[in-house]
Amino acid sequence: MATSHPFLLDSLLALTALHLAFLNPDDKRPWMEAALKYQNQACSVFSRILVEISPENCGPAFLCAVFILLCATAYPCVAGDTHPFDPLAQVLETRRLLVGCAFLYHHLHRHPGQLKEWLRYPNDVKREENVTSQGALLDSLRQVAAVMNDANEPQRAAYQDTWDFLHDTISLWPLGGPRGGIISWPVHIGEDYIALLKQGDWIARILFLHYGVGMHLLSDKWYVSDWGRRLVAAVLEPLQEIPPIWSETITWIRQAVDLNG
Repeated sequence: MATSHPFLLDSLLALTALHLAFLNPDDKRPWMEAALKYQNQACSVFSRILVEISPENCGPAFLCAVFILLCATAYPCVAGDTHPFDPLAQVLETRRLLVGCAFLYHHLHRHPGQLKEWLRYPNDVKREENVTSQGALLDSLRQVAAVMNDANEPQRAAYQDTWDFLHDTISLWPLGGPRGGIISWPVHIGEDYIALLKQGDWIARILFLHYGVGMHLLSDKWYVSDWGRRLVAAVLEPLQEIPPIWSETITWIRQAVDLNG
């Protein structure tokens, strides 16, 4: 499939180069430069493909979106301390790279076509049981919902959309499900929620931190690694005070991502 769709091949080569950079930390610079080159080429064509989506290129476009998402997530992890980590900027950059592609998840869920055997959901695969951190994360989200429900409109609607995605994807973990799993969160969040997050709204911030905990569930993946922990640390570090209503939640979040101190 990739050889028939150069944009997909470029995105695959970008991810491959990043993986080689991860495997060769002492000589990663040329691999990271190659990854950026192929990622830029893939993104340039991908944005045009989305405007002309068809049954023939929908599957390759979906896979390209997945590889671009993985690359955007992996880059700061592979770069390490040489790459300043701003979690909100990282999320916004991922949204920019993949703008308009959320519908691909829904389309492929309804019409999987040649990807049918690759898209596997809860009824197809036995899920892991007794995942303590997953259960604790869902419990914490329910506590957030209790506070969230007292908020005024339109903020509550922005919170609810974000909360629904987090709850749905965490519930399905370790499977991705039809919306791509927790890693695809940047693709699905709305502009209203982003505006609240930029304003320092506390409920929006708490939901963002829960996304970080969700990413920590994927910390055994090379392309995620300590992404969740770094997100939580970066969000909490500049804060002077924690509102009393969120103090226990913040304590739990720090523990959930193994953030000491």
